[in-house]
Amino acid sequence: MASLMLCVFAEEAHCADVTVAWDANPEPAVRGYVIYYGTSSGNYTQFIDVGKSTSCVISGLEAGATYYLAVTAYDDSRNESGFSNEIVYAASAGSGAESSSGNRCFIATAAFGSPMAPEVALLRAFRDTWLLTNAPGRIFVDFYYRVSPPIADFISRDENRRQIARLALMPLIYCVKNMTSALALLFFPLIILILRKVDWKPRFIAVCRKVISGRSM
Repeated sequence: MASLMLCVFAEEAHCADVTVAWDANPEPAVRGYVIYYGTSSGNYTQFIDVGKSTSCVISGLEAGATYYLAVTAYDDSRNESGFSNEIVYAASAGSGAESSSGNRCFIATAAFGSPMAPEVALLRAFRDTWLLTNAPGRIFVDFYYRVSPPIADFISRDENRRQIARLALMPLIYCVKNMTSALALLFFPLIILILRKVDWKPRFIAVCRKVISGRSM
């Protein structure tokens, strides 16, 4: 099997727990995944066979310790691929946790109650595909990660706030789900403006006359 080129994300669950998620390997021979982790880089002393799942909650981590995580895929004969990219996860001794991957959806996670909620996964995929692939997007994501934690904490403390946040996120989620429609709505006013600026009626009439004269011949 070829080496895995997976994106592995650590998402905060609660103190000394971490949720790890990764992209599925597209090879048809893949039958499952193993998540490896340990307290030194490249030396994974523990592992979990998660089957076909592409996420795993690792519990019982030592608060204050730094963990290194990677994933492999295996086939029916238990042949394993190479390790994915390694991520570093620092289990905080306080009430939260941090991951050096920096791939967190704070507000969405607070609104929907779990980093594995489908809506959060959708927004995370949008971030990775559309934002982290260009400089302006990365600047926005960096700004978001700096300002959103206190907002997410404020939202998570009250169910009414969570409901309001979910409603506020729905237009964004709809646009991400229906990217073509969203782009059409975005550019439609621009197209109308261009048509108003351009004297398109004489050209349109000329084209119609050419079509009509071509049919009459």
